[in-house]
Amino acid sequence: MSLRAPLQAGPSSFVPPASIIQDPLSSRSFFQGAHGFHMGEVYFFNGGNATIVKDENWRFNGLPKHPDTNWKQAEYLPNSRKPDVERSFEWISSLTDLVLCIYGPAGIGKSTLARHLSDELRSLGGLGASAFLGAFPTDATGSETVIKTLAHELGNIHPRAIPKIVEAMNQCHATSLEKHLEGYILEPVRSLCHPGPLIIIVDAIDEWQDHPRFIKSLAHLNSESAIVKFIITSRMNPRTSRLPDIDKISMRTYPLLPVSTDTMKVYFDKHLATVPWVDGRRASAADVNKLVDLSGGLPVWASTVILMLSQPYSELTPHEILSGILEKKQVGGSEGLTDLYRNALLRLFPSPTAQKHLPRYMGAALVLQEPLPLSEFSKLIELRPHLVKSIHLALSAVQTRSPHDSDNTVHPASTRFHLSFLEYIQAIPAEDPFAISAFDSHSAVGQTCLNLITTLPSMSSNQILAFPLYRYVVKHWIFHVSHGTKRSHDEWVKTPHCSTLLAIPIGALQRWATLFLAALFPEAEEVMVMEKQDMLSILMEIRDNLNEDSGDHWVSQVACLEVAVRLGSDCDRAWYNLGWCYDKMGGENR
Repeated sequence: MSLRAPLQAGPSSFVPPASIIQDPLSSRSFFQGAHGFHMGEVYFFNGGNATIVKDENWRFNGLPKHPDTNWKQAEYLPNSRKPDVERSFEWISSLTDLVLCIYGPAGIGKSTLARHLSDELRSLGGLGASAFLGAFPTDATGSETVIKTLAHELGNIHPRAIPKIVEAMNQCHATSLEKHLEGYILEPVRSLCHPGPLIIIVDAIDEWQDHPRFIKSLAHLNSESAIVKFIITSRMNPRTSRLPDIDKISMRTYPLLPVSTDTMKVYFDKHLATVPWVDGRRASAADVNKLVDLSGGLPVWASTVILMLSQPYSELTPHEILSGILEKKQVGGSEGLTDLYRNALLRLFPSPTAQKHLPRYMGAALVLQEPLPLSEFSKLIELRPHLVKSIHLALSAVQTRSPHDSDNTVHPASTRFHLSFLEYIQAIPAEDPFAISAFDSHSAVGQTCLNLITTLPSMSSNQILAFPLYRYVVKHWIFHVSHGTKRSHDEWVKTPHCSTLLAIPIGALQRWATLFLAALFPEAEEVMVMEKQDMLSILMEIRDNLNEDSGDHWVSQVACLEVAVRLGSDCDRAWYNLGWCYDKMGGENR
């Protein structure tokens, strides 16, 4: 049975002809006895069973929205990147290359610079849109979704672009990525007749799994740099990467260097004054100079030091923590960050018991796909709430971003911690008590989700999906299982995931399928009732429904097919569709 969903959020994708849509006052007999009103571009016609709604803004608001980033982030110190800002604006005014890639190692301040450029361009009327991919679940967000998110940002900044964006919503369904860029970005910007190019900023692009496909598609806009230009940030120089067709893109690269010694000194002087020192002790001028040297010009090193010194739950005084940091001889760079992070974890989790629980919490946060309240997260990782709360509070000492309500909510790790910290904890040798494996974490979370499938209460879809943990289980178990188990049939059949899945009654699986599609398509015109009698058929039916969508659910399609080929290793259709999806996404079969 097919799921019918609107092209975008809204009660109907039907757009009536212009002859029908008119001011109700000009056709009183047509609306006699009906309840309707006309406000701006919104027309509600209610006559009998007919309801017609035309509202460009309402349809526009159905586009994917940028995750909230109005939370504490690294500050931009005035003039700290003045030469880099000037070079960026020189490039903008040159009207040549389509793309400027600002690259540099983790922790050097690329995101801070990107936010500053975004703010400056917005104040000057030159910003088209910006996306900070560190705020996205970057392993579960497709290129189509990011393009539509950028279009939503573009329309919010430039409302006159909304008609063209809505036009793209009508015309770009199931089309290529190049058509999406043209319809959702280029033509709306062109319609504004702006005197210069509008700038689209995409930060941390290489942290995003689907970035090769997105970057490759930019070549389609090479000749349009007088209309729109892109600034992207990346750790690596894309010119030296193996990205497909990278040489076909009109691109200039710009290496971002460490910040100056003077800037680092200003930062430390300012923030050390806010540290809750005890016994009248303060950091001396010599201490500040040593910290500046140790930082190696990496802002993330400096901000992590301030966080450690300001930690309210530490048994050590700020001066004792500072002394430990100053004893280190490693200066800057990735090795300096590694040493700092190691030191921080040992201070925050000194006992074997604390070290035993940290990987369970941190591993689950690393693979978490959406925020969960602390109490619900504790159930997901099967760890007592007071322990989860304790770990959560302790980790605030190395938390460089503070999403809203982060005191009571566990957010995906990529939205709380700097990438360099996440890379560090995943690179720790397996025998170390702090070692974390994303594969093992996916496996553990996926198993817990499967165990909860049969416990879903007897309620309506809307009621069940209103519970954060149930909603999470329904939406994401296939993603975790597909990332936390091996595809080999011989290995799959030995996993607890396989035995658990095979033991779930067909009725519970059918109910899950209905809830899953209801969660992905909350505005669907019809609620799908799954009638397939085995899990493989259910997954294939879901995949077919997702394939009819406009490209926002590639990751869910792949997850369904990954589990399908585990359950039916001899199912040629599942293997073919899986290969087709990877090819379409521009990825490689693992």
